[in-house]
Amino acid sequence: MVIIYKAKDFESIDTPEGQMIPIFINENICVIRLNIPSGLSVPAHSHKSNILAIVTKGKLEINHNNKREVVDEGDVFFIPANIAVGISNPFKNNTEIITVSYPSSYKNIDEFKKILKSLLR
Repeated sequence: MVIIYKAKDFESIDTPEGQMIPIFINENICVIRLNIPSGLSVPAHSHKSNILAIVTKGKLEINHNNKREVVDEGDVFFIPANIAVGISNPFKNNTEIITVSYPSSYKNIDEFKKILKSLLR
């Protein structure tokens, strides 16, 4: 079965990591657009899933093992599950990335939004 999600229906959620816009989520994969404002810094933390990310706009600083590396628009980076990584945007412009997490920690978009919103209260 083909499933289509329309961009006009996407809902954004403000989080400490930036503005998250869930695009597609099922039990296997989680795709999120993340807008990271200029000046935002997120301390090193890990996730239970592998994360593949594509920088679609701007640039971002990745902090891992006391090393800082800048990823630019068009670059791709991979973060294995349970590896602590921090991100920051010390640059003048906002950054946008698309993240693909697998396996997914959620069954669907509604569950993702419900859990995320409960954490933000």
